[in-house]
Amino acid sequence: MDKHLMAQLTGAPITPEAWKEQLDRHARFVKESRPSAGSRWQVLDVSGMPLAIWQGYSTDDQLNLKFGNLTGLSLDDACLIAAAMPGVLAENVSFRRAKLRLSLFTDARLDGANFEQAELDLADFSRASLRNANFRGVTGTETDFENCDLTGADFTDSDLLRPKLAGAKLDGVKGLKTN
Repeated sequence: MDKHLMAQLTGAPITPEAWKEQLDRHARFVKESRPSAGSRWQVLDVSGMPLAIWQGYSTDDQLNLKFGNLTGLSLDDACLIAAAMPGVLAENVSFRRAKLRLSLFTDARLDGANFEQAELDLADFSRASLRNANFRGVTGTETDFENCDLTGADFTDSDLLRPKLAGAKLDGVKGLKTN
């Protein structure tokens, strides 16, 4: 993916009001569709940019935020089940206790993000930059960290079952246990 082009496409930070509206709409999608492991995101490379296509029941309310700028927002306790956020900028953003099952964060810039105690079942962080991210106490099955930069990330007390780590940079990672 073309990281420089993605950075150029990132807009101004989303306002708290606009974010709340998007989360409310996404909550309706989750309630209506009840996303399950049988549904998933398919990522396509279109001219060097990630394009996320949901393979399952969907509505216009489903969050598909390409290259969004989440700077300054708190996503603590957010229900982002089956949300797509390819290429987002969310450095130092807090996702504490967020529900991220089936979520897509491919090619995202998440350095210093706080995922403490988040639920990461089947979440996809492929190619994301997660330098110095906090994953303390997270849970997840088959969370995809393939080709991620996890340099300095902290997984102390995490419970990850069968994480996908092929090609990941793991320099200075703390507490990562692979079951």
